[in-house]
Amino acid sequence: MIKADETHAEPARYRIAVRELCAFAAREGDLDLRFTPSPTAQQGIRGHQRIVRRRGKDYESEISLSGDIGNLTIRGRADGYDPKRNCLEEIKTHRGDLSRQPAHHRALHWAQARVYGALMCRSRDLEGITLALVYLDIAADAPRGTKSEHDEQNEQNEQTDQADPKSRKAQPDEQRLEAWWSREALEAELARLAARFSEFAANELAHRSARDSALSRLAFPWPSWRPGQRQLAEHAYKAVMTGRELLAEAPTGTGKTLATLYPALRAMPASGTDRLFYLTARTPGRALALDALATLAPAADDSEGQKKTPATPLRILELGARSKTCEHPSLACHGESCPLARGFYDRLPAARDAALADQRPLNLATTRRHALAHDICPYFLAQELSRWADVIIGDHNHYFDSHALLFALSQANDWRTVVLVDESHNLIERARGMYSTELDARQFHFLLKQLSRKGHPAPLRSASRALARQWRALEQLKQGADGETQASKVDSKDAGHKAQRLALEALPGDFLKALSQWTGAMGDWLAEPDKAANPAAARQQPATATQAPEQLGLIASDAPSAAPSATDTGTATTVSGSASSTARRRVEPDVEMMEAYFAALTLARLAEGFGDHSLFEVELSATPPARQASLASDSSSSSGAASDAGTEADASARPHKARGRSVRQIQPRLRCVSPAPWLAPRLRASHAILLFSATLNPPAYHHRLLGLADDAVWLSVDSPFSAAQVQVSRHRLSTRLRDRDASYRPIAELMARQYRQRPGNYLAFFSSFAYLEQVASTLQQLAPEIPQWRQTRAMTEAERTGFIQRFTPEGQGIGFAVLGGAFGEGIDLPGSRLIGAFIATLGLAGFSPENEALKQRLATWLDNDAQRRSQPQQAEGDPHDNTRASRPVIQPLNADDCTYLYPGLTRVVQAAGRVIRSEQDQGVIHLIDDRFMRPEVARLLPRWWSPTN
Repeated sequence: MIKADETHAEPARYRIAVRELCAFAAREGDLDLRFTPSPTAQQGIRGHQRIVRRRGKDYESEISLSGDIGNLTIRGRADGYDPKRNCLEEIKTHRGDLSRQPAHHRALHWAQARVYGALMCRSRDLEGITLALVYLDIAADAPRGTKSEHDEQNEQNEQTDQADPKSRKAQPDEQRLEAWWSREALEAELARLAARFSEFAANELAHRSARDSALSRLAFPWPSWRPGQRQLAEHAYKAVMTGRELLAEAPTGTGKTLATLYPALRAMPASGTDRLFYLTARTPGRALALDALATLAPAADDSEGQKKTPATPLRILELGARSKTCEHPSLACHGESCPLARGFYDRLPAARDAALADQRPLNLATTRRHALAHDICPYFLAQELSRWADVIIGDHNHYFDSHALLFALSQANDWRTVVLVDESHNLIERARGMYSTELDARQFHFLLKQLSRKGHPAPLRSASRALARQWRALEQLKQGADGETQASKVDSKDAGHKAQRLALEALPGDFLKALSQWTGAMGDWLAEPDKAANPAAARQQPATATQAPEQLGLIASDAPSAAPSATDTGTATTVSGSASSTARRRVEPDVEMMEAYFAALTLARLAEGFGDHSLFEVELSATPPARQASLASDSSSSSGAASDAGTEADASARPHKARGRSVRQIQPRLRCVSPAPWLAPRLRASHAILLFSATLNPPAYHHRLLGLADDAVWLSVDSPFSAAQVQVSRHRLSTRLRDRDASYRPIAELMARQYRQRPGNYLAFFSSFAYLEQVASTLQQLAPEIPQWRQTRAMTEAERTGFIQRFTPEGQGIGFAVLGGAFGEGIDLPGSRLIGAFIATLGLAGFSPENEALKQRLATWLDNDAQRRSQPQQAEGDPHDNTRASRPVIQPLNADDCTYLYPGLTRVVQAAGRVIRSEQDQGVIHLIDDRFMRPEVARLLPRWWSPTN
């Protein structure tokens, strides 16, 4: 944990991990992400295990080390140590040619090894030690000998002359760099790195002391609490102090942001909290958090009355999306491409010091100003500042995504964190998106055909053909017995020809194996383009690495790519043969190719965590009979040669034979049904977590699908509003699809009648754009004098702003919007800016094969989850004691309600919540659907409403 030592008998020491110390003191040069390790988490673990198995029975792995120097306590885990050879190993997994590794990457690895070596010499009282950097190529073929062969090799290794560290037999997938260091030299290196950090550490210790002292005296900024606000704050404080999980529903107007931030900050000193994360689902939520923090830590004029600094020494940092903070989104992240990556680590110390000395909240604009003043990237400066900020405001994915920055930093530094999750009603769907992915069938159709041709490395051609074969074989998956691939097939009609959807309860192993081999071959080619089968075809260096698209400046929304063509993706090359030369085409790595590669990597990573909470789907497009015979040419990638005109003519002359679908007609996707297994480890990793929203009803739905602990606390805060403030009316009118045509005119008449009775600003919500347009047009015919404005598909940010700006205090009219869209939540229209809402839908997801498959799989997971949660736990104490601790009764959930009803009503209540924003507001809400009168639906509406029929 990076924090001040709490022991008062000794001088305060700053505790820091070896990796963090080296990252601070030993990094230099460009920001360069071209050569980065690309194994999945499981591949990295297996790679380390592979090395350990080779080393012999005396080999030690994961050695915990720590030591003091100056005002620092340095700790970490060394990868491995061979006591017979007195050799400490730092193991790094990678892919591709190691010679392409930037020099400063290697220097950083050596710095880590030297620090571990110094700590090891102290721990074992050694006079010196051999340090080894072991680079394991995960793409290389590992030896596949029997156990006895490995044992024999290990015995030979144990008999190796320890005086000759190079005499160990080399492995084809392993490269070693060794050097012997004396204890004195290692201590000198450790002292050199520590000296670079020592002054910064002293400042950090002073900052932590001042921060905790100020927060322990932090006062609530207002003379009184809002109704329900103190209740929420008290529960939040208790949750932080006791390290619990709190799920809290507090209506709009409670002041949830201040009611959670204030107690969390006040509890930081006593609870030993290192970092506080405030996570939201939308940009306005970040702005509200920044405003609340400004209220808690108000700025005070300095002696000159010019510069304002916070009265509370609190470092506040806002994180933004890369697509909105990158200055050059079309450039790759390395010094040869982006000027802000060139010399990044050389200029980082000055930019970091300036930003931390600013003492004002580091919002996106402030961080950008500091970054550009020192000619470095604002996005990556914010990531570096995340290591030193006290409060970090970001999006849900900054902690919960599989590659989340804040979670990774928390784990690496052993931080004690408190996580506040605003708008947590969105987290289930957001997390489902984080842990779901699909492969673009049309994109892969053309890509695999092109990569199967001459001009590319033979392994890549072979892997592309194999993947195409296994891709086409997906449509043959059938319902199997236990232990085999299970699939449920849902058919739909398209002009009389069948389209099918397979919902698989187990992974298609052959397809995933082929996909893994393809990503390996693709990664090798991207890392070593010069080793193509035809050297002349590899003229252009790829501007990419093998990690993640956000690290390469390749963002689909910022850099849309057109479909590949012979003009813009082909390069004419000449392949010399024994008798002739043939001009062939070869594509170079481009944005679309990178997107396909990263999508494949993502699917492979998520497949490692596949379980009853996941679903593998295969969507089969309809195939007109007239085109079935022509699909033979679409499948030609298995032969590696493109069909020419003569071949097509011959094929057309042969009798038509029905063939299977091509790659582009088979869409595979991996869907997350319940995000609980993914989120639960991240919830447990925090010291305390507070999830809050205005709509968390029923609590069991959010509790279980978010993976909260059995002892998590549920709180429902009373509303600060009264039923007299809002008139809620339920209307016996069907908005079902079959009855929709008959509903247009009654809804329009209701709107016109309400508007004429009380002119002002209204919002009307519908289930689709088509429904919206029909009712809006009907209203325009019935009451052309009523102003109206409509949400449209794919509105730009400027258009969304213009839509909201129509709601002025003096304005009048009706804004039409789609429920669950940009205007259904996250907007604040107090007073006369909005006096009423029409909601002509229950917000239910459409009945579709996708949703039915999700419901069926979710039913299985809910049953299994209830069984897992209900199993008694072994009581603490004697492991042989048969005493079992009782578990709480799990509230049953219906999969149909979880799929359709609960998400829909959440959207309804969120939209209706736009009307009443303060104790002074007055308004009306019209719920237009007869199903709102059903008891199971009425139970999900806010308790403080008093609806009339």
